[in-house]
Amino acid sequence: MSLRSRIVLAVTAVFASISLLAGWLMLSRAEVSLQNAFDRTIQTRADWLLSLVSVDPVILPLPTDTERMRVTYRAYGHNRELFRSPGFPDKDGGIREKNTLEQSYRSVTTHTTSDQLPTGDVSLTLAVPDASLRQDIQRLRWVFGLGWLLSVVLAFGGGYVVAGWLLKPIQQIVSRANEINDTSFIDPIPLPESRDELYQLTDTLNRMLGRIRESVELQRNFFGAAAHELRTPLAVMKTGLEVTIGSDQVDERTTPFLTGQLDEVSRLTRLLEEFLTLSRPDEGLLLVKPTPTDLSSLIKKCAGFLTAVAADYDVKIRTDGGGECVLPLLVDAAKLEHILLNLLENAIKYAVSGSDVIVTYQQAETCVIIVQNQTLRETGPTLNLMQPYFQADPFREGHGLGLWISHRLTTILGGTLRLDWQDYTFTSTLNLPISPNF
Repeated sequence: MSLRSRIVLAVTAVFASISLLAGWLMLSRAEVSLQNAFDRTIQTRADWLLSLVSVDPVILPLPTDTERMRVTYRAYGHNRELFRSPGFPDKDGGIREKNTLEQSYRSVTTHTTSDQLPTGDVSLTLAVPDASLRQDIQRLRWVFGLGWLLSVVLAFGGGYVVAGWLLKPIQQIVSRANEINDTSFIDPIPLPESRDELYQLTDTLNRMLGRIRESVELQRNFFGAAAHELRTPLAVMKTGLEVTIGSDQVDERTTPFLTGQLDEVSRLTRLLEEFLTLSRPDEGLLLVKPTPTDLSSLIKKCAGFLTAVAADYDVKIRTDGGGECVLPLLVDAAKLEHILLNLLENAIKYAVSGSDVIVTYQQAETCVIIVQNQTLRETGPTLNLMQPYFQADPFREGHGLGLWISHRLTTILGGTLRLDWQDYTFTSTLNLPISPNF
């Protein structure tokens, strides 16, 4: 349940409880007022009838067909009933009575004063059916009930609208926060004009976003600085190894070892270049240098770089350009080379020993490169493989960065990278635009 709904339900429940209590009190007072008014009417009628009574000679007024009347005369300590209507209630007083016909009455009793009759006291009790009073009270209760229900419905609707209006600034804050998809450029959320709780919330979120931005900048600066500082030592090591291997002073038993060391240094150099690219605040968009590239030659070049690695894993790299790219691919060749080397190296490491890593590429509306390798497991996770430091097999060498770096570089080049792991086959599909808009 949303916050808006909870607020509306809470306000509606409070309103319904208070209005019900207040309405019940008002209804009770209204019923008492109706009863008092009805009794006053009967009292007026009874006083008028009593004024027509005479004891000597006995003269009595007759009530209407619906009225019931009893007249008694008290003199010298004796009571004498002068008149009693048929069906007169058994009890008198200002209470509701019922006769044998189950018809209720309200009755009042009035007496003569000493000025009117010095020698005695005449008492007249008048009972009148209270059906009209009960109908009025019932009608009043219905009106109150319907009015209360209508007010609750209106309160719910009005509360829903008002709650939406009050929560609109929060929704704006949420929308602005959802628009943040690049931690390099986090604009602060505009502060509301009123310095209320929303102002404090927005200000707190802005400070939190500022800390996130500083943390990301610190992380990127660290990667960039580390990569930059390590480039020179690796370049010196690479040059030294190349010179040593090219000299005649190295025997045949040492050459394979030095060649393997040179491959590892080259791999570390390539990894540092990728870190340096991804550490840019603009995600490397301004560093893209597209040039016409022969895709077939680039794929064969990358396969040649990894020939020694493939031999160590007893795997062969086989390329299949069934759909040769007719037009040169306009792409940043260095970044595409990094992507292909990562995809091929990942396929080699996780391929079944003695199998082939197959690289196919073709050109249609986009240039598609597919890298496939057989695996020991039938299936496995693919979405997590694009997360940094995630390894499908933690016992294999590596750091879980290759596919993540490939995914980030592919995004920079305007392409897409899809991974699929089904039926003991792992497939990496790279889609690149032929003429990207950088």
